[in-house]
Amino acid sequence: MAQPLIGVITNPNSKKNRLNPSRYDTMRQLVGDLGLVKRTHHTGEIADVVREFLDAGVPYWLADGGDGAFHWLVNVLDQVLQERGHTGPLPAIMPTNAGTIDFVGRKAGVVGHTESLIVALAKQLRAGETPQIVTLDSLRVRGLHGPDSDFPGKPFDKIGFASALAGAGQRVFDKFYAQQNQSGLGVLQVVAKTLTSAASQSPALSWVPLPVTWRHFSDTIFEPQPLDVWVDGEQKSIRWYRDLDVGSIDINIAGIFRFFPCAAEPGVLHVQGGDVSPWEIAKNLPAMSAGKPFHIHNFFQGPAKHLRVVARDGRTIDPVIDGELYYGLVNATVEPGPAVRVVVVRGDA
Repeated sequence: MAQPLIGVITNPNSKKNRLNPSRYDTMRQLVGDLGLVKRTHHTGEIADVVREFLDAGVPYWLADGGDGAFHWLVNVLDQVLQERGHTGPLPAIMPTNAGTIDFVGRKAGVVGHTESLIVALAKQLRAGETPQIVTLDSLRVRGLHGPDSDFPGKPFDKIGFASALAGAGQRVFDKFYAQQNQSGLGVLQVVAKTLTSAASQSPALSWVPLPVTWRHFSDTIFEPQPLDVWVDGEQKSIRWYRDLDVGSIDINIAGIFRFFPCAAEPGVLHVQGGDVSPWEIAKNLPAMSAGKPFHIHNFFQGPAKHLRVVARDGRTIDPVIDGELYYGLVNATVEPGPAVRVVVVRGDA
C-alpha cells in the first residue's frame, strides 16, 4: 500500500456497531487502498492506533462517533505527542454526526454520517484535491484528583471545547445519560422534567399530582456547591454555585440551545457561573436558545483567559468535558488549549 491518507478509528462496542457489526467491513471497503480502519474496544487501545497513524504519516483522521469519540481521539493524540516531545500542530481530525450532541461537527461545518463522509473525503483525495481544514480553539482543563477518587493524588489533564464544571450544567448530563432517549428531543425532555420538578416543589404548585421520582428529579441538579473561583486572577465573591461552565467555542446543542457567544472570538474563553435558581433558568431559556447573554442575579459571564476553581468543605469537582463525565478533582484550572485542526467534508445528512 502507498502512504495511507485516511485513518478511521471505530469502537465496535458502540450502539450502532453492535446493532450493525458489518459497518466495520463497510468502512474498510469505502476507504479501500487510501488508508486504514482500526477498531478500539476501549479507550486504552486508542494510543496504539494513534502511534500507528503517526508513524505511517496519515494526514486525515476520522473519529467514528459523536463528540465523545472525537474527544478521546484528540486527547490521546495530545498525550502521545507530548510523550514524543512534538510541539507542532495536531493532525487533522474529522468528527462525525453520529452522537447525541455533535456540537464540534456543527461548529466546524461537517455534515453527514460516517460512511458518507468517508465517501466524500475519498472522492476528493482520488481527484487530487486538498480537503478543507479549519482550526478550532480548544481549552485545557488541568487539576488534581482527590484522595477518594479513582486516581488519588494523580494529575488531571484533558483537552476539550466545552466544560460544565459544577452545578446544573454538570449534573444534568447524569440525568440525560441515564434515560433511553439520547437525542435532541431527549435534551428537551430532561430540561422540561428538571424545571417541572423544581416548580412543583414550590408551595403554590405543591398540589400538582406528580410521581415522587418526578417531583424530586431536580433535587440534586440544583444543589448548591461550595467553590472558590478566580477568573483571570480575580476571586469572585460568590461562594455557592449552582452553575459553572466554560467554553472555547460558541456551541450549538442539538440545534436547541446555544452557549458561550464570547468564545466566538478567537483565543477567548467564555466563562459563566453563579448561584442561579431554577426560575432564573426558565426565564432565560429564550436567551439560551438564541445564544444571547443571560440576565441572572448573582451570576457572572464574559470573556476570559484563565479560570481557577477549588472545591471546599470536602466536596469535589466533577467536570463534564464535551459530554464525557469525570469525577473527583479537588481543584481545576482552565486555559486556552492547542489549536485543533478539523477536516471539513459535507456528506449525506
